[in-house]
Amino acid sequence: MTGTFFKRLLAFILDILIVSLVVTLLSYIPFLNPNRDAYSEKYNELVNVYEQVEKNEISQEEYNEAAIPISYELYRLNIPTILVDIVCSLLYFGVLPFFMDGQTIGKRLFQLRVVSANDKPLNIVNYLLRAVVLRNILISLALLAVIYFMDASNYYNVYQNVNLVGYIIMYINLFMIVMRQDNRGLHDFVANTKVVFTQEEMENRLEKIEEEQKVLEKELEKKPAKTEKVVKTKTPKTKKNTKKKE
Repeated sequence: MTGTFFKRLLAFILDILIVSLVVTLLSYIPFLNPNRDAYSEKYNELVNVYEQVEKNEISQEEYNEAAIPISYELYRLNIPTILVDIVCSLLYFGVLPFFMDGQTIGKRLFQLRVVSANDKPLNIVNYLLRAVVLRNILISLALLAVIYFMDASNYYNVYQNVNLVGYIIMYINLFMIVMRQDNRGLHDFVANTKVVFTQEEMENRLEKIEEEQKVLEKELEKKPAKTEKVVKTKTPKTKKNTKKKE
């Protein structure tokens, strides 16, 4: 492994936190999220139904009958926020790296950058393709289509199946990054990219390796001298024992 996995993971977590914070702040703007108040009311309604089943006031079947249509309405009311999240993800993971030499804020902090897998220049399409697969944006759009075009009585199973496909893609991507020697995921293959350490980070690593080699060389130089000392101290004792025997 190239050793980028754990740094990539930390950088990605930081990037997701940044995007989530931005999306949350934008969701407070009425123009971008006109359904915010209605969403809160419907969410409280779902919580009340959940509390009823927890207190055994209603059965599990009654809960399912009540919860599925409420969840459907919640998904529909949440469509503006999901669209904002998609746009922010494309801008952050697709457009920003194009202008920051293959880096997001997380990657810059952890001295990583996205480069071409075959040394050809990357364009904005490469970065956008990478963002689409990395953030499962096609799955998000498919889920939006399910919610928008299907009614409450039919959407649930289809929604769950599409969501499952999204999780499978995510785990395949993670498995590839962990198991492949070059740490390239599915999104890297689609976009023809790979993640490497920056030149500065590589130089720092080489310096550390050189320092470690010097320390090892010094330790190896000291060891023969110690061995020689031990031999010299033992020699007189051998002679003394020989004289006594005579």
